[in-house]
Amino acid sequence: MAMANYAGPGWGHSVAHDGIAFAHGRSRDTLVVEAGEAEGVYPAVFDLDALRDYRRREAWGDAFRRPAAYRSLTGREVREPFVRLGPEGGPVPGRSLP
Repeated sequence: MAMANYAGPGWGHSVAHDGIAFAHGRSRDTLVVEAGEAEGVYPAVFDLDALRDYRRREAWGDAFRRPAAYRSLTGREVREPFVRLGPEGGPVPGRSLP
């Protein structure tokens, strides 16, 4: 899971978590990277084999997934309030109504 914030004083601190909540029978810190307030690129490296193993053996691994509920997150349809106009008042490719 990753979350990006605007950079700057009082802002920033974008984060990435690996999603592996438990290891060796105990809860664990899932934080992979936390950015500071400065603008920059902060790579997060995820151990996908460990994540797959965790999802295979843990009860929470697949119990609450709802792929049909996520379709709107990956769809191309643009609806209010996310319709955008460019600086000249015209459509923005991929962010305006057809």
